Amino acid sequence: MTLFSRQSNYCVLKLFSFLLLVLTIFFVNVNPARSQIADSPYPMYLHDLKHTGRSGQMAPQVGDIKWSISTGGEIWSSPIVGTNNTIFVSSTDGNLFALNSDGTVRWSYQTGGELFSTPAIGADGTVYVGDAKKKLFAISSSGKIKWTYYVGSDVHSSPAIAEDGTVYVGAWNGSLYAINGNGTLKWMYRTGANILSSSPAIGDDGTVYIGSWDGRLYAISPKGKILWSYLADSKIDTSPSLSDNGTLYFGSNKGTLYAIDSQDKGKLQWKYIIGSRIHSTPAVAKEGTVYVGAKDGKLYAINSDGKLAWTYDTGDIITSSASISTDGTIVIGSWNGNLYALNSNGSVKWERALKSSIIGSPIIGLEDTVYVGCTDWKLYAIGKK
Repeated sequence: MTLFSRQSNYCVLKLFSFLLLVLTIFFVNVNPARSQIADSPYPMYLHDLKHTGRSGQMAPQVGDIKWSISTGGEIWSSPIVGTNNTIFVSSTDGNLFALNSDGTVRWSYQTGGELFSTPAIGADGTVYVGDAKKKLFAISSSGKIKWTYYVGSDVHSSPAIAEDGTVYVGAWNGSLYAINGNGTLKWMYRTGANILSSSPAIGDDGTVYIGSWDGRLYAISPKGKILWSYLADSKIDTSPSLSDNGTLYFGSNKGTLYAIDSQDKGKLQWKYIIGSRIHSTPAVAKEGTVYVGAKDGKLYAINSDGKLAWTYDTGDIITSSASISTDGTIVIGSWNGNLYALNSNGSVKWERALKSSIIGSPIIGLEDTVYVGCTDWKLYAIGKK
């Protein structure tokens, strides 16, 4: 082989290596890490990491009671739906239940503390939930404990699972915890309050957003560093939600709904004064309408520009957050024990009277079925019999 041919082969190899590197970088960038939240009908609080409340399913056209099951305690949280249409719900009796689609119990796990937290399901079927005895649990899809992490304070916050498998959850010591998938602490960020009941939302870039009783909405990087915070007019109990264009919505205890720009260091876009305490997390429709309930018993529909579209008065307190179906139907519960399905113009599609207050949020699952828990200890499946 001549010197020229050896040099030619060397150049070809160098060029090939360079092209391979370019292609590797390209495919890494266009194929981001697969989300670690389960690919299921309703895998976490308010459906997704942005807390939009948008179900990928149709709401039922009628509000019949298909079945109900007693859990042994009040249900303050939202049910979720995993793969194979398994329904998970937590109860104040300390049990996490896994139910078949006909309402029969597949398994239950006793945590030992009251459960106010809505569970979240990972891509591998692991279910995460916090309890009022200061622990975060990771439970396998068969109902066996994988690990527990001692947070050190009550957990009412509902966990969120990031793309890298990190589990984020808030606690009543005012801290946001980032827990690795093996149950070890990744980092902790302490807010300026002693209580944090808000549930974290996660943006496309991995930024974690959470409200605190110090009146601030925090934006925290995946490495646990504060990016910015926004000071509201009072405590924040509600969890934040994100629109598709990056607008961040949350409510305050004084009854102000805020819209801030998550991509511009929390710059205020607008605020709408409801004037009645907001515990409901805003749900965000695909076209941008924001639905939020308040202590005055009204569900507010507010356009993306901050102008009121309509209200619907249930007559009693709303702490429930809305679930939105693929046809725009809004489903929400009230402390008067009624479950409402409203059309996108605010008219009533149907309503179903249940036996006691609805504190948590209904969800829209498969088979045109709404699942909702009540303080009468029961989980209900609502739809056409």
